[in-house]
Amino acid sequence: MSIVRSATVALSAALAFGATMMTGVSAHADALPTGQKLPAAVASGKATIRIASGSTEPGQGWVLYENNSPGLYIDVDTSSAHFTGNPTYLVSVGGLAHHFELTGTSTVYRPTATGFRVYIRWSNGIPLTVEDAQNFGWYVNWIGIDNP
Repeated sequence: MSIVRSATVALSAALAFGATMMTGVSAHADALPTGQKLPAAVASGKATIRIASGSTEPGQGWVLYENNSPGLYIDVDTSSAHFTGNPTYLVSVGGLAHHFELTGTSTVYRPTATGFRVYIRWSNGIPLTVEDAQNFGWYVNWIGIDNP
């Protein structure tokens, strides 16, 4: 389950705030990389940006995966944010303890309008268990910026 907070921001306010979150580049069209154009709705000033945030339940939803060293993954459901495009997600893993010893805590896999996946492992290569995530109360914080 994901706790979601969301806001729809008018384009003019987003541009004044710095639309780097929306486009990944400067809010000024002339600062876009060569050949990259703003979407027509954005360029015309008729678009809005949907920004939502949330977190998963502490210690819940983690699944074991086997690799060279066993790790965990979690599928994060963002469907309640009602994104219409392919959002850009910013993520982190929080918890009660030891999450600073993990790797993969800010990497997003399989992003869609309704969610994404995060894989984590101990940075020292020791096998990770679902019980570790439960005992240490690990959860995923996320912010999604829609790209309609």
